[in-house]
Amino acid sequence: MKTKERPKIWVEQFQRKLYLASKASETRRFGLLYDKVHRMDVLTEAWKRVRRNKGSAGVDGKSIREIENETGVDAFLNELQKELKSGSYTASEIKRVYIPKGADGKRPLGIPTVKDRVVQMAVKLIVEPLFEADFQDCSYGFRPKRSNTQAVKLAHGYSNTSKWVVDVDLKSYFDTIPHDKLKELVRKRVGDKRVLALIHQWLKAGIMEEGNVRNPTDGTPQGGVLSPLLSNIYLNEIDKLWNDNSSVRIVRYADDMVLFCKSHRQAKFVLDKLRGQLSELGLTLNEEKTKIAHVRESFDFLGYTIKEAYSHKSHRMVRIKFPRPKSEKNMRLKIKEALKSEKLGTDLRLVIAMLNRKLTGWANYFKIGNSYKQALRLADYVCEQLRLYWRRCKHRKDIRGSVKWKNSYFYDKGLHYVPNLLSR
Repeated sequence: MKTKERPKIWVEQFQRKLYLASKASETRRFGLLYDKVHRMDVLTEAWKRVRRNKGSAGVDGKSIREIENETGVDAFLNELQKELKSGSYTASEIKRVYIPKGADGKRPLGIPTVKDRVVQMAVKLIVEPLFEADFQDCSYGFRPKRSNTQAVKLAHGYSNTSKWVVDVDLKSYFDTIPHDKLKELVRKRVGDKRVLALIHQWLKAGIMEEGNVRNPTDGTPQGGVLSPLLSNIYLNEIDKLWNDNSSVRIVRYADDMVLFCKSHRQAKFVLDKLRGQLSELGLTLNEEKTKIAHVRESFDFLGYTIKEAYSHKSHRMVRIKFPRPKSEKNMRLKIKEALKSEKLGTDLRLVIAMLNRKLTGWANYFKIGNSYKQALRLADYVCEQLRLYWRRCKHRKDIRGSVKWKNSYFYDKGLHYVPNLLSR
Protein backbone atom coordinates (compact mmCIF):
# COMPACT_ATOMS: atom_id res chain seq x y z
CA MET A 1 0.00 0.00 0.00
CA LYS A 2 1.31 3.46 -0.89
CA THR A 3 2.04 5.71 2.09
CA LYS A 4 -0.11 8.55 0.76
CA GLU A 5 -3.12 6.22 0.63
CA ARG A 6 -2.94 5.19 4.30
CA PRO A 7 -4.62 8.29 5.84
CA LYS A 8 -7.61 7.91 3.54
CA ILE A 9 -7.89 4.17 4.23
CA TRP A 10 -7.77 4.69 8.01
CA VAL A 11 -10.31 7.53 7.84
CA GLU A 12 -12.73 5.51 5.72
CA GLN A 13 -12.48 2.47 7.98
CA PHE A 14 -13.05 4.59 11.09
CA GLN A 15 -15.98 6.39 9.46
CA ARG A 16 -17.56 3.04 8.70
CA LYS A 17 -17.23 1.96 12.34
CA LEU A 18 -18.80 5.20 13.54
CA TYR A 19 -21.66 4.91 11.07
CA LEU A 20 -22.50 1.32 12.07
CA ALA A 21 -22.30 2.16 15.77
CA SER A 22 -24.59 5.16 15.29
CA LYS A 23 -27.00 3.17 13.12
CA ALA A 24 -27.23 0.46 15.79
CA SER A 25 -28.48 2.94 18.41
CA GLU A 26 -30.65 5.99 17.72
CA THR A 27 -29.85 7.52 21.11
CA ARG A 28 -26.12 6.88 21.46
CA ARG A 29 -23.88 9.90 22.09
CA PHE A 30 -20.20 9.68 21.22
CA GLY A 31 -17.85 11.14 23.79
CA LEU A 32 -14.29 10.40 22.64
CA LEU A 33 -13.91 12.17 19.32
CA TYR A 34 -11.49 15.07 19.77
CA ASP A 35 -8.40 12.85 19.87
CA LYS A 36 -9.42 11.53 16.44
CA VAL A 37 -9.77 15.06 15.04
CA HIS A 38 -6.09 15.89 15.62
CA ARG A 39 -4.73 12.54 14.42
CA MET A 40 -2.25 13.18 11.62
CA ASP A 41 -4.14 10.67 9.42
CA VAL A 42 -7.27 12.80 9.72
CA LEU A 43 -5.51 16.15 9.33
CA THR A 44 -3.67 14.89 6.24
CA GLU A 45 -6.88 13.67 4.62
CA ALA A 46 -8.62 16.91 5.60
CA TRP A 47 -5.83 18.93 3.94
CA LYS A 48 -6.13 16.90 0.74
CA ARG A 49 -9.87 17.52 0.52
CA VAL A 50 -9.54 21.24 1.24
CA ARG A 51 -6.81 21.49 -1.38
CA ARG A 52 -8.98 19.64 -3.89
CA ASN A 53 -11.86 22.04 -3.25
CA LYS A 54 -9.49 24.98 -3.89
CA GLY A 55 -10.96 28.25 -2.65
CA SER A 56 -9.58 31.70 -1.85
CA ALA A 57 -7.54 32.90 1.10
CA GLY A 58 -9.34 34.02 4.25
CA VAL A 59 -8.78 37.10 6.41
CA ASP A 60 -5.14 36.14 7.05
CA GLY A 61 -4.37 36.31 3.32
CA LYS A 62 -2.73 32.86 3.27
CA SER A 63 -3.68 30.78 0.24
CA ILE A 64 -3.28 27.05 -0.30
CA ARG A 65 -0.45 27.67 -2.74
CA GLU A 66 1.38 29.95 -0.29
CA ILE A 67 1.17 27.30 2.43
CA GLU A 68 2.53 24.69 0.05
CA ASN A 69 5.37 26.84 -1.33
CA GLU A 70 6.40 28.89 1.70
CA THR A 71 5.29 27.18 4.92
CA GLY A 72 5.30 23.59 3.70
CA VAL A 73 2.39 21.19 4.19
CA ASP A 74 4.14 19.03 6.80
CA ALA A 75 5.13 22.06 8.89
CA PHE A 76 1.62 23.52 8.55
CA LEU A 77 -0.10 20.31 9.69
CA ASN A 78 2.38 19.70 12.52
CA GLU A 79 1.79 23.19 13.90
CA LEU A 80 -1.96 22.76 13.53
CA GLN A 81 -1.82 19.45 15.39
CA LYS A 82 0.11 21.11 18.24
CA GLU A 83 -2.52 23.85 18.52
CA LEU A 84 -5.35 21.33 18.65
CA LYS A 85 -3.61 19.11 21.20
CA SER A 86 -2.72 22.01 23.48
CA GLY A 87 -6.13 23.65 23.13
CA SER A 88 -4.63 26.90 21.82
CA TYR A 89 -6.43 26.75 18.46
CA THR A 90 -8.90 29.59 17.93
CA ALA A 91 -11.07 30.26 14.91
CA SER A 92 -10.38 33.37 12.85
CA GLU A 93 -12.95 35.79 11.46
CA ILE A 94 -14.73 34.81 8.27
CA LYS A 95 -14.23 36.93 5.17
CA ARG A 96 -17.55 37.92 3.60
CA VAL A 97 -17.65 38.17 -0.18
CA TYR A 98 -20.49 38.18 -2.70
CA ILE A 99 -20.80 35.94 -5.73
CA PRO A 100 -23.19 36.40 -8.68
CA LYS A 101 -26.64 34.87 -8.30
CA GLY A 102 -28.47 34.85 -11.60
CA ALA A 103 -28.29 37.84 -13.91
CA ASP A 104 -28.63 40.59 -11.30
CA GLY A 105 -28.52 39.17 -7.79
CA LYS A 106 -25.66 38.43 -5.41
CA ARG A 107 -25.21 35.66 -2.86
CA PRO A 108 -23.20 36.18 0.35
CA LEU A 109 -20.35 33.73 0.84
CA GLY A 110 -18.21 33.28 3.92
CA ILE A 111 -14.57 32.29 3.41
CA PRO A 112 -12.79 30.88 6.49
CA THR A 113 -9.01 30.78 6.55
CA VAL A 114 -7.32 27.71 5.10
CA LYS A 115 -6.36 26.64 8.64
CA ASP A 116 -9.98 26.85 9.78
CA ARG A 117 -11.13 24.98 6.70
CA VAL A 118 -8.73 22.12 7.43
CA VAL A 119 -9.88 21.83 11.05
CA GLN A 120 -13.53 22.03 9.98
CA MET A 121 -12.90 19.28 7.45
CA ALA A 122 -11.22 17.14 10.12
CA VAL A 123 -14.25 17.54 12.39
CA LYS A 124 -16.58 16.82 9.47
CA LEU A 125 -14.72 13.59 8.67
CA ILE A 126 -15.27 12.37 12.24
CA VAL A 127 -18.82 13.53 13.03
CA GLU A 128 -20.51 13.21 9.63
CA PRO A 129 -20.98 9.40 9.89
CA LEU A 130 -22.83 9.86 13.19
CA PHE A 131 -25.49 11.97 11.51
CA GLU A 132 -25.49 10.10 8.21
CA ALA A 133 -26.98 7.21 10.16
CA ASP A 134 -29.92 9.47 11.06
CA PHE A 135 -30.48 11.24 7.75
CA GLN A 136 -33.50 10.31 5.64
CA ASP A 137 -33.55 8.92 2.10
CA CYS A 138 -35.30 12.05 0.81
CA SER A 139 -32.24 14.23 1.50
CA TYR A 140 -29.64 14.59 -1.27
CA GLY A 141 -27.75 17.83 -0.64
CA PHE A 142 -24.04 17.67 0.18
CA ARG A 143 -24.08 14.06 1.30
CA PRO A 144 -21.65 11.23 0.44
CA LYS A 145 -22.56 9.35 -2.75
CA ARG A 146 -25.61 11.57 -3.36
CA SER A 147 -26.05 14.28 -5.95
CA ASN A 148 -28.37 16.97 -7.26
CA THR A 149 -29.08 14.95 -10.42
CA GLN A 150 -30.31 12.06 -8.27
CA ALA A 151 -32.66 14.47 -6.51
CA VAL A 152 -33.95 15.78 -9.86
CA LYS A 153 -34.56 12.24 -11.12
CA LEU A 154 -36.50 11.34 -7.98
CA ALA A 155 -38.61 14.50 -8.18
CA HIS A 156 -39.32 13.75 -11.84
CA GLY A 157 -40.37 10.22 -10.90
CA TYR A 158 -42.72 11.44 -8.18
CA SER A 159 -44.27 13.93 -10.62
CA ASN A 160 -45.44 10.94 -12.69
CA THR A 161 -47.30 9.39 -9.76
CA SER A 162 -48.63 12.52 -8.03
CA LYS A 163 -50.95 15.32 -9.10
CA TRP A 164 -49.94 18.30 -6.98
CA VAL A 165 -46.62 19.69 -5.82
CA VAL A 166 -45.75 22.05 -2.98
CA ASP A 167 -42.71 24.02 -4.16
CA VAL A 168 -41.03 25.30 -0.99
CA ASP A 169 -38.64 28.23 -0.69
CA LEU A 170 -37.08 29.16 2.65
CA LYS A 171 -36.26 32.76 3.45
CA SER A 172 -32.50 33.28 4.04
CA TYR A 173 -32.19 29.76 5.45
CA PHE A 174 -28.42 29.62 6.05
CA ASP A 175 -28.44 33.03 7.74
CA THR A 176 -31.38 32.33 10.07
CA ILE A 177 -30.66 28.92 11.64
CA PRO A 178 -30.95 29.50 15.43
CA HIS A 179 -27.64 28.57 17.07
CA ASP A 180 -29.12 27.25 20.31
CA LYS A 181 -31.50 24.84 18.59
CA LEU A 182 -28.82 23.72 16.15
CA LYS A 183 -26.31 22.98 18.92
CA GLU A 184 -29.00 21.05 20.80
CA LEU A 185 -29.44 18.78 17.77
CA VAL A 186 -25.67 18.34 17.41
CA ARG A 187 -25.41 17.34 21.08
CA LYS A 188 -27.80 14.44 20.50
CA ARG A 189 -24.93 12.60 18.83
CA VAL A 190 -21.78 14.46 19.84
CA GLY A 191 -20.91 14.26 23.53
CA ASP A 192 -17.29 15.41 23.31
CA LYS A 193 -17.20 18.90 24.83
CA ARG A 194 -14.03 19.85 22.97
CA VAL A 195 -15.60 19.09 19.57
CA LEU A 196 -18.72 20.98 20.60
CA ALA A 197 -16.50 23.91 21.60
CA LEU A 198 -14.94 23.95 18.13
CA ILE A 199 -18.36 24.03 16.48
CA HIS A 200 -19.41 26.83 18.84
CA GLN A 201 -16.32 28.83 17.81
CA TRP A 202 -17.15 28.53 14.13
CA LEU A 203 -20.79 29.50 14.62
CA LYS A 204 -19.82 32.58 16.63
CA ALA A 205 -16.81 33.58 14.51
CA GLY A 206 -16.96 37.22 13.47
CA ILE A 207 -17.81 38.05 9.86
CA MET A 208 -15.49 40.63 8.32
CA GLU A 209 -16.90 42.78 5.55
CA GLU A 210 -15.24 45.94 4.25
CA GLY A 211 -13.00 46.11 7.31
CA ASN A 212 -15.84 45.81 9.83
CA VAL A 213 -16.50 42.73 11.96
CA ARG A 214 -20.02 41.57 12.81
CA ASN A 215 -20.66 38.87 15.42
CA PRO A 216 -23.55 36.63 14.28
CA THR A 217 -26.28 35.41 16.63
CA ASP A 218 -27.87 33.08 14.08
CA GLY A 219 -26.95 31.23 10.91
CA THR A 220 -24.10 29.21 9.51
CA PRO A 221 -22.35 31.06 6.66
CA GLN A 222 -22.38 29.48 3.22
CA GLY A 223 -18.81 28.69 2.27
CA GLY A 224 -17.75 27.04 5.51
CA VAL A 225 -16.74 23.38 5.22
CA LEU A 226 -19.04 22.32 8.06
CA SER A 227 -22.02 24.51 7.07
CA PRO A 228 -23.68 22.00 4.67
CA LEU A 229 -23.58 19.26 7.32
CA LEU A 230 -24.98 21.57 10.01
CA SER A 231 -27.76 22.70 7.68
CA ASN A 232 -28.67 19.07 6.94
CA ILE A 233 -28.72 18.25 10.65
CA TYR A 234 -31.23 21.06 11.19
CA LEU A 235 -33.56 20.29 8.28
CA ASN A 236 -33.45 16.58 9.07
CA GLU A 237 -36.16 17.44 11.60
CA ILE A 238 -38.44 18.28 8.65
CA ASP A 239 -37.34 15.20 6.70
CA LYS A 240 -38.28 12.90 9.59
CA LEU A 241 -41.80 14.31 9.69
CA TRP A 242 -42.53 13.66 6.02
CA ASN A 243 -40.19 10.96 4.71
CA ASP A 244 -42.30 8.01 5.90
CA ASN A 245 -45.65 9.53 4.92
CA SER A 246 -47.46 7.03 2.71
CA SER A 247 -49.25 9.60 0.55
CA VAL A 248 -46.87 12.58 0.59
CA ARG A 249 -43.41 12.37 -0.98
CA ILE A 250 -40.64 14.83 -0.21
CA VAL A 251 -37.37 15.49 -2.05
CA ARG A 252 -34.85 17.87 -0.51
CA TYR A 253 -31.49 19.21 -1.61
CA ALA A 254 -30.09 21.53 1.08
CA ASP A 255 -32.79 24.20 1.51
CA ASP A 256 -34.54 23.39 -1.79
CA MET A 257 -37.47 21.04 -1.29
CA VAL A 258 -40.61 19.86 -3.06
CA LEU A 259 -43.46 17.79 -1.63
CA PHE A 260 -45.74 15.74 -3.87
CA CYS A 261 -49.40 15.20 -2.96
CA LYS A 262 -52.45 13.34 -4.28
CA SER A 263 -54.90 16.26 -4.18
CA HIS A 264 -55.05 20.03 -3.95
CA ARG A 265 -56.72 19.75 -0.55
CA GLN A 266 -53.85 17.61 0.71
CA ALA A 267 -51.30 20.04 -0.73
CA LYS A 268 -52.90 22.95 1.16
CA PHE A 269 -52.89 20.89 4.38
CA VAL A 270 -49.23 19.98 3.85
CA LEU A 271 -48.21 23.61 3.27
CA ASP A 272 -50.09 24.82 6.36
CA LYS A 273 -48.56 22.12 8.54
CA LEU A 274 -45.10 22.72 7.10
CA ARG A 275 -45.40 26.43 7.81
CA GLY A 276 -46.07 25.65 11.47
CA GLN A 277 -43.22 23.12 11.68
CA LEU A 278 -40.76 25.60 10.22
CA SER A 279 -41.95 28.28 12.63
CA GLU A 280 -41.18 25.96 15.57
CA LEU A 281 -37.64 25.64 14.18
CA GLY A 282 -37.30 29.41 13.92
CA LEU A 283 -37.42 29.36 10.10
CA THR A 284 -39.62 31.30 7.69
CA LEU A 285 -41.15 30.48 4.33
CA ASN A 286 -40.56 32.84 1.45
CA GLU A 287 -44.26 33.25 0.74
CA GLU A 288 -43.69 34.95 -2.61
CA LYS A 289 -41.74 32.02 -4.04
CA THR A 290 -43.48 29.14 -2.25
CA LYS A 291 -46.40 27.81 -4.29
CA ILE A 292 -48.79 24.94 -4.91
CA ALA A 293 -48.96 23.78 -8.52
CA HIS A 294 -50.54 20.96 -10.51
CA VAL A 295 -47.93 18.75 -12.11
CA ARG A 296 -49.48 19.50 -15.52
CA GLU A 297 -48.20 23.01 -14.99
CA SER A 298 -44.51 23.67 -14.57
CA PHE A 299 -42.45 23.83 -11.43
CA ASP A 300 -38.71 24.38 -11.02
CA PHE A 301 -36.28 22.29 -9.04
CA LEU A 302 -32.48 22.51 -8.94
CA GLY A 303 -32.12 24.28 -12.28
CA TYR A 304 -34.70 22.14 -14.09
CA THR A 305 -38.27 22.84 -15.13
CA ILE A 306 -40.59 19.84 -14.82
CA LYS A 307 -43.88 19.97 -16.71
CA GLU A 308 -46.35 17.91 -18.72
CA ALA A 309 -45.92 17.62 -22.49
CA TYR A 310 -47.07 15.37 -25.32
CA SER A 311 -44.70 12.54 -26.25
CA HIS A 312 -44.66 11.72 -29.96
CA LYS A 313 -42.84 8.50 -29.10
CA SER A 314 -45.42 7.10 -26.68
CA HIS A 315 -48.37 9.13 -28.06
CA ARG A 316 -49.48 10.35 -24.65
CA MET A 317 -48.93 13.12 -22.14
CA VAL A 318 -45.83 12.63 -20.02
CA ARG A 319 -43.82 14.63 -17.50
CA ILE A 320 -40.58 15.97 -18.94
CA LYS A 321 -37.66 17.87 -17.41
CA PHE A 322 -35.44 20.39 -19.16
CA PRO A 323 -33.15 23.31 -18.23
CA ARG A 324 -35.22 26.16 -16.84
CA PRO A 325 -34.89 29.42 -18.80
CA LYS A 326 -33.01 31.00 -15.90
CA SER A 327 -30.41 28.20 -16.00
CA GLU A 328 -29.84 28.79 -19.70
CA LYS A 329 -29.63 32.56 -19.12
CA ASN A 330 -27.11 32.11 -16.30
CA MET A 331 -24.93 29.90 -18.48
CA ARG A 332 -24.93 32.50 -21.25
CA LEU A 333 -23.93 35.13 -18.71
CA LYS A 334 -21.02 32.97 -17.47
CA ILE A 335 -19.77 32.52 -21.04
CA LYS A 336 -20.04 36.22 -21.81
CA GLU A 337 -18.30 37.25 -18.57
CA ALA A 338 -15.57 34.65 -19.05
CA LEU A 339 -14.73 35.99 -22.51
CA LYS A 340 -14.88 39.59 -21.34
CA SER A 341 -12.33 38.88 -18.63
CA GLU A 342 -10.09 36.86 -20.95
CA LYS A 343 -6.92 38.70 -21.88
CA LEU A 344 -6.89 39.82 -25.51
CA GLY A 345 -4.31 38.01 -27.58
CA THR A 346 -4.60 34.74 -25.63
CA ASP A 347 -4.14 31.72 -27.87
CA LEU A 348 -7.59 30.86 -29.24
CA ARG A 349 -7.19 27.18 -28.41
CA LEU A 350 -6.62 28.06 -24.75
CA VAL A 351 -9.73 30.23 -24.73
CA ILE A 352 -11.74 27.43 -26.32
CA ALA A 353 -10.37 24.93 -23.79
CA MET A 354 -11.64 27.20 -20.99
CA LEU A 355 -15.09 27.39 -22.60
CA ASN A 356 -15.12 23.63 -23.20
CA ARG A 357 -14.79 23.02 -19.46
CA LYS A 358 -17.81 25.20 -18.78
CA LEU A 359 -19.85 23.62 -21.57
CA THR A 360 -18.97 20.11 -20.43
CA GLY A 361 -20.07 20.91 -16.89
CA TRP A 362 -23.39 22.30 -18.17
CA ALA A 363 -23.99 19.27 -20.39
CA ASN A 364 -23.06 16.75 -17.70
CA TYR A 365 -25.69 18.24 -15.41
CA PHE A 366 -28.48 18.70 -17.95
CA LYS A 367 -27.99 15.55 -20.03
CA ILE A 368 -30.50 13.66 -17.85
CA GLY A 369 -33.29 15.87 -19.23
CA ASN A 370 -34.82 16.95 -22.53
CA SER A 371 -32.07 19.46 -23.19
CA TYR A 372 -31.34 19.20 -26.92
CA LYS A 373 -33.08 22.44 -27.98
CA GLN A 374 -31.34 24.41 -25.24
CA ALA A 375 -28.02 22.84 -26.24
CA LEU A 376 -28.51 23.98 -29.84
CA ARG A 377 -29.18 27.54 -28.73
CA LEU A 378 -26.20 27.47 -26.40
CA ALA A 379 -23.92 26.20 -29.17
CA ASP A 380 -24.90 29.11 -31.43
CA TYR A 381 -24.46 31.58 -28.58
CA VAL A 382 -20.94 30.36 -27.79
CA CYS A 383 -19.86 30.80 -31.39
CA GLU A 384 -21.42 34.26 -31.51
CA GLN A 385 -19.53 35.33 -28.37
CA LEU A 386 -16.30 33.81 -29.67
CA ARG A 387 -16.67 35.87 -32.86
CA LEU A 388 -17.02 39.03 -30.77
CA TYR A 389 -13.97 38.10 -28.72
CA TRP A 390 -11.88 37.21 -31.76
CA ARG A 391 -12.90 40.43 -33.50
CA ARG A 392 -11.59 42.41 -30.51
CA CYS A 393 -8.33 40.48 -30.75
CA LYS A 394 -7.99 41.12 -34.49
CA HIS A 395 -9.39 44.70 -34.40
CA ARG A 396 -11.76 43.96 -37.23
CA LYS A 397 -14.49 46.41 -38.19
CA ASP A 398 -17.15 43.80 -38.95
CA ILE A 399 -18.99 43.54 -35.64
CA ARG A 400 -19.95 39.88 -35.76
CA GLY A 401 -17.30 38.62 -38.12
CA SER A 402 -19.69 35.92 -39.36
CA VAL A 403 -18.19 35.93 -42.88
CA LYS A 404 -14.62 35.61 -41.74
CA TRP A 405 -15.23 33.30 -38.77
CA LYS A 406 -18.08 30.91 -39.26
CA ASN A 407 -19.04 28.42 -36.55
CA SER A 408 -16.95 25.76 -38.26
CA TYR A 409 -13.83 27.88 -37.72
CA PHE A 410 -14.15 27.49 -33.95
CA TYR A 411 -15.09 23.82 -34.12
CA ASP A 412 -11.96 23.21 -36.18
CA LYS A 413 -10.02 24.80 -33.32
CA GLY A 414 -11.43 22.28 -30.86
CA LEU A 415 -14.66 23.84 -29.60
CA HIS A 416 -17.09 21.20 -28.31
CA TYR A 417 -20.48 21.00 -30.01
CA VAL A 418 -22.85 21.19 -27.03
CA PRO A 419 -25.57 18.81 -28.34
CA ASN A 420 -22.93 16.10 -28.77
CA LEU A 421 -21.88 16.51 -25.14
CA LEU A 422 -25.33 15.43 -23.99
CA SER A 423 -24.76 11.89 -25.25
CA ARG A 424 -21.36 11.36 -23.59
